[in-house]
This record gives sequence, structure tokens and C-alpha cells, in this order.
Amino acid sequence: MRVQARLWPGSVRLLCCAAGLWTTALLAPGPWALLAAPVLGALGFLTLHRHHHLGVGLLVFACLLTTQITALSTARGPEAAVETVGTVIGHSTPGPSGWSRLTLVTATGFTEVLSPEVVADGSRVRMMTERLDDIRLSSDDPRVVREPGGLWQWREVLRDRLREDSLAAGNDGGRLLPGLVVGDTGPQDERMLDDMRVVSLTHVSAVSGSNVTIVSLGAGLLAGFCRAGPRLRVSIGVLTCLGYVFVVGFEPSAIRAAGMAIAAAVVFLRGGGISPVAVMCSTASLLLAFVPVLATSVGFVLSVVSTAAIMFVVPVLMRRLAVHVPFVPAVLVTALVVPLVAQLACTPVLVGIDPRIGLWSVAANALAAPAVLPATVAGFLSLVFTGTATTGLPGPEFAAAFLAWLGSFPAWWIVGVARACASLPGAALDWPTPPVGTLLALGLLAVAAVGTWMLLRRRMWGLPILVLCIVLTAAVVVTVRSKPPGPDWRVLVCDVGQGSGAVINLGDGKGLVIDTGKESKPIDMCLDESGIKEFDLMLSHFDADHFAGYAGTTWGRTIGKLFVSANVADTAEARRVATDTGAEVVATDRGQSLNIGSASVEVLWPPLRPTVGGEDEELRNEDSLVVRVEQDGLSTLLPGDVGEDEQYVLAQGLSPVDVLIAPHHGSSDLAPEFFTAAAPRLGVVSVGENSYGHPTQKSLRAFGPVPVLRTDHCGSVAIYADGHYSTGRGCSEDRR
Repeated sequence: MRVQARLWPGSVRLLCCAAGLWTTALLAPGPWALLAAPVLGALGFLTLHRHHHLGVGLLVFACLLTTQITALSTARGPEAAVETVGTVIGHSTPGPSGWSRLTLVTATGFTEVLSPEVVADGSRVRMMTERLDDIRLSSDDPRVVREPGGLWQWREVLRDRLREDSLAAGNDGGRLLPGLVVGDTGPQDERMLDDMRVVSLTHVSAVSGSNVTIVSLGAGLLAGFCRAGPRLRVSIGVLTCLGYVFVVGFEPSAIRAAGMAIAAAVVFLRGGGISPVAVMCSTASLLLAFVPVLATSVGFVLSVVSTAAIMFVVPVLMRRLAVHVPFVPAVLVTALVVPLVAQLACTPVLVGIDPRIGLWSVAANALAAPAVLPATVAGFLSLVFTGTATTGLPGPEFAAAFLAWLGSFPAWWIVGVARACASLPGAALDWPTPPVGTLLALGLLAVAAVGTWMLLRRRMWGLPILVLCIVLTAAVVVTVRSKPPGPDWRVLVCDVGQGSGAVINLGDGKGLVIDTGKESKPIDMCLDESGIKEFDLMLSHFDADHFAGYAGTTWGRTIGKLFVSANVADTAEARRVATDTGAEVVATDRGQSLNIGSASVEVLWPPLRPTVGGEDEELRNEDSLVVRVEQDGLSTLLPGDVGEDEQYVLAQGLSPVDVLIAPHHGSSDLAPEFFTAAAPRLGVVSVGENSYGHPTQKSLRAFGPVPVLRTDHCGSVAIYADGHYSTGRGCSEDRR
């Protein structure tokens, strides 16, 4: 026992180093990553004689790492364009750009392809693809060489009927239920998804391990109630899980959820004699070996981290709390401890995805958790009755509709919890961006763990350590917090990432929004900071980075008119925005002057073309609205994405302005004469992380000796009547 006690800490450290090397090599495979496997193998052989189990463990790590790097490279395929043939077994909802991820089973395993068109699951397709980061990209629509079979068509009937029955409930829960039960997130709007993301409930908006676990465990427990033995219980639970995942779709996220659910089913249904940690580690290793694309999946990392934290930490905390606070019901303690531990464990990963932390995430998860079980059970039983109804038996069809309606009410509770918690102060606090933010989160989490452990062992030094952790966390949040504009701002250039969005202050909570960026949340946050509640919307053109975030402008606000170029006023995109926002479309063209509140808006571009409309009109940069806004003696020029030719024409009659927003996010497609004619006193570049090289040094130099502010460095830029400015975060002028 004494020998084991001495060896255990060193073994754990070495295994942790091996696991870290393994994970890092998978997430960022490069030439050096191939050296990780020989290093682990050599360590295994060196320790095999004296520490047999540790040596075997390291050798297993080396073998798995080699297998997974090879499989992951195969799944990614060659750099050059090749023909990919496979069966579509899952797809994502098309994003703002219209592209979707297709999950294919090919001769080399699972492959993900970014496609401009979605085909029915179960179809066998052929397409030309090339590598794009960790997935494949197809520029052409997939060619279907074989239609889905009868089983796939039956599956589609189940999914469609669940969506119809759920939406018939007429509440927000009806829009959430298809996503919660079968991963169909199509009915969910942008605000629902954003509220879920802010309070860390995204695992509820689509199928997660908890949903699959409920279904598989429920089937196994029902078999046990019918006096089935341990092996039969496990078999029924696993088969039910596989059937359920078939209906959900064999996407990597669903496979990951199924793997974790099967692990839980094996542990709980077998009835003892098996190590939960061993099952979880084996499951994670097998999933990575057979589905290598999970190696770069954030969802997989979150699943493993949260499951490990619950298995390792929760039992210890529950035992300690049962001794120190025996008067608190165990159900209540569990409801608070489980989401708290899972949330804290996942925080370093979450801030790596989105550098924000939420004060109400634990509360939201604790309040929403009781509703997941009844919603999942009702939705799954609705699927069962729908499947039975396809045989022609009378009655099941009504039961399926009733169960979907019933399941919408607990789902409605989940949506209400997410919306209420997301609207509270501190729901989304700024945090430093990775890698600094991730390291800070890890360090503070370690300090909190030490303080908690000391308190549980009745060492009072734990209290000041926890207080120190809270103070340091608050200091970080305050340091990186975005600064709101002063009350007398006139123009606010919003930080919307790689895109454009600006707000003109018309006074009394009214404004003019010019472009919205690509995502809904950044423009929503910018409008919250501005205090604008009523506004007109002007869209320069229909590139996604200028208009796709329009839904975020309407959350809790009133929109009046929608100004667009007359050349694109009748396009499908313009009609969609008008329908979704309820705004009145106003077509504009060169030469018009608009009086909008206290602002005078002069439309400088584009000229009205003889023929308008057509499929490609919304993507023409040359049709971008170029407007000059005058208010309180401050003149601002917003040129959209016009290029060199349009800028040269505009320069011939352009008057100087106080502020110039860089055309096309600082692209090198520019005319120096345009910048010279504008002669701004201040330049602003609306830009975010991108692969285009924006802003180019050519565009920055074109501004001349005036200060130039970039939203990716400075955050949102507020400009005042006297020409002064303030920024959302500290930054320096770029005079290159």
C-alpha cells in the first residue's frame, strides 16, 4: 500500500501529460504531432518493467493517437480537389450564407462537407470537394446518384410529423421541442438560440447526451420492470439508443451523445461491478478512434469534461455536504451541485468559444433541468405513436399529436427560463479572448477548487481563498468590460466583427441603423448600449456581413421603414427582411435627399439601372448604397462595399466630410482619389477577424495623416458633434 501511495501521484502526472499531449496533437495536428506517438511509446517501454500498468497505459495512448491522427487525416482528405462519394446521414440547418454541413459516410469513414445545397438524408451523392480547415468544401451542388430508401423516408415522416404537431401548440415550447427531441432546430428563431447560448442552455436546444440517456435508460429500466436480466436490460437500452440516434441523424454530435448515453446505460443498468471512470474513458477513446472528426469538435470536449467532472467531483461534494448540511434535501443539493460543477468545469472551454461568462448560467440550468425529462419523454413517445400510425392502425395518430402538444409545455418553461435569465444584468459579461482568457479561467477555477476543498475539510483558510477568487474574477470582468458611449453621441460605429453596422442618433431614443453585420447578437448589444428603441433601417446591400444580423435589431425595439437601393428593392432578400421585421420598404437611388428626424441623408450611389431584379442582384457590391449623413454640424460618409471604379466616379463630385467609414472593410480595391476628395478628419474601419487581409496597409495609408480607428482593436466607436470620439475599449490610432 505504501509503494502504491508513493507511485500514484507520479503516475497521475505522467498520464495527465500524456492525455494533454494526445489532445493537443489531435486538435492541432502538424508535423510535430506525428512525433507525439513515438514519444508516448518510448515512455511506455521505459516504464513497462518497473510500473507495468502505467507502461501499458502509455502504449495504449500511443496506439490510439496514431490511429486517430491517421483516421483524422483520412477524413480530411487530400488538399487537392477530388471526387467524394458517400451517403448523407445528417446535415446542419443552412446558415445565413445558405451553406450547410453534410455528414457523409464514405469509403474512408465519416466526412463532413460544406455544401451550398442540402439533400435528403439517406441519399447517395457525388461531388467535387477540396479541404477547408478540418472539413471538405464543395462549390457545386451535390449530385444525387441514389434516392433515400424506404427506411430513410419513414424516418423523415417521423421528424416532419413531430415538427407539425409541436408547432400546432402555438407557443415557444412547440418551436423548441423538435430540436430538443430530434435535433430539428429549424423552427427556432435567432433570439431563442441566442438566449440559450447566453445562459449555456445550447445543449437543450438540440439533442444532447442527456436526451439520449433518458431514452436509453428509460427503455432499459422498463425492461427491468418486466423482470429482464442485466444483459437484456443493457441490450434493450443500447438498441433503443441506436434506433433513436437513427431518427436524430448520425451526425458527429449525435454519435457523441449516443456514446456517452450508452456509457451511462452500461454503468446504471448492469447494476454494479464496473468502474464508471473506466467506461467513460473507454467510450471517449473508441469514439475518437472510429469517428475521428470528433477530435476537433467542441461539443465532444464539453461532453467529456462535464461528464468527468460529474463523475469525479459530484460524489465527493455530495458526501461532504450530506455530513455538513444534513437538513437540506438531497434532491435539492443534487439539483444545485450537478449543474454548478458541470458549468464550472466547462467554463475554460466555453470562454475559448465565446469570451463571455454568465452569472445566471447555473441558475438557468438548475431551473430548466426538471423540464428536460418530461419534454424528452413526451416527444419520444410521440415519435413512437407516429411510427405506429404509419402501419394504418387507428388511434396512434391522435395520441402522437396529443403527446407533442403536452411536451410543448415543459419545453415552453425551458424557453421562458432562458429568456428571463438572459435578460438579467450580468447575463453575458465580457472576458479576455483566448488564449489569455482560457488560461485565466483555468487559473481562477483552480483557485476556487482549492478554496472549496479546504472549506469541505473544515479549514477556514478556504474562505479567504474563495473571496480572493471572486475579487480577481470581478477585476478581470471590470478591466475588459466594454465602455458605453457618452449620452451626447451622434454616430456609433458598432463592433459587429467582420461586417458593417452603424447607428445614427436622432434623439429621444430614436435612430437610423445602417447595416447590421452578419450575426444578430453584436448589433443587438450595440443597440442596447446606444439606448435606441425606435429606428429606421437602411441596408447598403445584401451581402451577409451587412444584413444577415437584422433579426437582432428587432428584439425589444420598433422598426419603421426599410431603405434599400432601388436596384434590389424587389429581390427575395429585401422581401424577406421586410416580412420578418414588418418594415415598409423604401427604394432609394442616387440624387435623393432624405430627412430622417434630425439627420439629413444624401444618397450618393447607386444610380438607377434600366433593368432591375434578377437572381444575383443582392450580391453586387457596385449596388451598395453610399450615403452622406449630416447632423449637428457632423458629416459622416458610409460607402458600403463599393470598389475602385465606383469610388473614382464618386470622387468627382464628393465634398469633404468629418468622418469616413472605410469602404469594403479596408479592402485594397480602392481609388486614392476617393479618400483625397473625402478629406476626413477621422477614419474608421469596421472589421473583424478575417482571411482577406482586411484592412490592408494600402487602405490605411489612403486615409493620410488622420487618426484611423479599427473596430477589431477599439470595439464600437462613438463619435460626437465636435468630432471627438470614444471607444468601447482602449486602443491606439492606426496611422500606418
